[in-house]
This record gives sequence, structure tokens and C-alpha cells, in this order.
Amino acid sequence: MNGRRPSVTQLNAPPSPSLTVARKLMKTQYELTNNQRQYFGLSLVTDSWNKIQLSDTIFVYYQNDEIVKILNYSFGYCEYDTNIETNQRESLIYKRIKGKEQKLTVAKLLKIKGSGISFSGSFEGGGIHIYDNRRNLFFIKGFVEDGEIKSYDDIEKWIANYIAKVPPNYFEWLDKELLQKRLRIKVKEGDIIAFKISQKQYGFARVILDVFSQRQNINNVTTDLYWFHPRSLIVAIYGYYADTVKVDLDKLVIKGTLPTICIFDLDVYRGEMPIIGHRPLSTKEKLISLPNNRSTSITIPYTKSDIENFIATNEVENS
Repeated sequence: MNGRRPSVTQLNAPPSPSLTVARKLMKTQYELTNNQRQYFGLSLVTDSWNKIQLSDTIFVYYQNDEIVKILNYSFGYCEYDTNIETNQRESLIYKRIKGKEQKLTVAKLLKIKGSGISFSGSFEGGGIHIYDNRRNLFFIKGFVEDGEIKSYDDIEKWIANYIAKVPPNYFEWLDKELLQKRLRIKVKEGDIIAFKISQKQYGFARVILDVFSQRQNINNVTTDLYWFHPRSLIVAIYGYYADTVKVDLDKLVIKGTLPTICIFDLDVYRGEMPIIGHRPLSTKEKLISLPNNRSTSITIPYTKSDIENFIATNEVENS
């Protein structure tokens, strides 16, 4: 028995020279414990696995000749599960690599996508993220209010705080998450989406404009839209947050909104930011100004503090 839950992977940044030197000097072998791994759906390390160092920053776990877990210290700490077959640990046997077997090198290994869950703690501004590679989405992550991640101690403190606050039915929730299938959600203007601003609280936004759909409509498209990425959504974030996604939508849509922003549609498409309802846009809402910043954010960048400051500045009640 290999102790696996459905696994995860993570994008790998090129090695940071400063971090590589730091690890050499510290000679630290930070690693998640099996108790910690179970809270994020990672495979548990067993006695039958062999840990091998491939470079200053890359370690792998073998089960026989199969690589089942990769540890990457290039930008902090990243651990992800995988199932990469090798020929006597010398060459890669991988179905997506065309042609003959290839010599096992770190560069080639890191090009192969993981097969399940990935835990990432970045010292370079990325924070904590747990990613489900099967669904291509982050389902657990840290937030600005949790504090910066600059060391292994910071990772340990974040994990300890996270575990201390999980509800009694946490593992039931986690099991359901790991069994979820990949979603492909169709979004339309007027949809109301929820996004996490802390582990247990949600912010809410309105889809004001779907750039892709508008650009498909050749007769009505305006030149302004060509400044935005074609897979963008223009959204307005409400001055409101709650500890549930089950909110009164009719009360929500009359609240004030922060300045519009442009985000990629992927988080909605994959279900990371769920659509909780729909209301047709009013004439006033259709006239909301487009963002002055025409760059597209990967996700909604507003924090809980941003929403609270808007509520305080505009004397809006969060109820």
C-alpha cells in the first residue's frame, strides 16, 4: 500500500542562485511530515520508498524504479506527487516523450507534469498554494493576512495555524475535493462569482463584460476591447464579504463596488471561483467604466483588507 490520495503537481521555477547558496550554507533538509501531508491530500512517504538527491535543490522518492514524489527547493519548498517510470533509474520511460528513452536529468524531469497534488511554499512572493493538477486549480492557499512566507519556519507556522483551525468534518471535505472532476463552466455577463479572501470567508464579484464573447460579436465590438486579453473578464468587486457563499443576491447587487479589474476567465471556467447566481445587468451596471489598467490579472487581486477599507471609506455596512 503506497498511502496515496489522488496526487498533485506544481509549476517549477528556475533555480534561484541565492536560495541554492543559502541551502548549501544551512544544510537544511526541510520536508513535510506525513501528518502534515494528509491535510493537503499528498501521498504519504512509506518505508519502501528511497529518497535520492539529484542536484543541490532537487530530491526524488523512488518506489522501485518509479519516481513517486519530487521535492524542489529552488524557490522555497515545493513537494509534488507523480508517477514517472524509469529504466533502472537511469533513463525516463514517459508516454508523452516521443521516441527513445531519454537519460534522466533534472532538466528533463522538471518538464514532466506531476500527476496529482502539489504543495508549494515560495520565498519569492508566491506564498502558500496547494494545487490539484487533475483539475488544474488551487484549492487551498494562503492569504496576505496570513503573513509573508520567507523561511521554512514561516511555512511551519502557516501549516500549524491551518491545521489548528480545520473543522471536525475537514477530511470529509478534503476527500470530496480530491474526488471532484475537472469542471468546464460557461460564464456570462451578469454572473455573480465568489472568491476566497481568507480560509473561511468569501468576497463577491459581478461579471460586467466577457471580452471573448464581445469580440466574437463583430457588429458590436468596440476598439477598447482589443486592449484586453481575449480570454478576459471585466469584473466589479462588491464592498461586501461573508463566511458563506449562500448570500441574498438581491441585496448583494445593490451594494457599492470597487473599481473594475480585468482577470483571466480560467478560475471561473475551472470552478475555482464558483458562480453563485445570475442577475441581468441593469443599464447603470452596463455603463460601469472599464479598468484603466489594461493588463489582465491571473485572478482577483483584492484582499480582505481592500474590501474592508472600501467599506469603511464609503460608510457601507457589511450586512
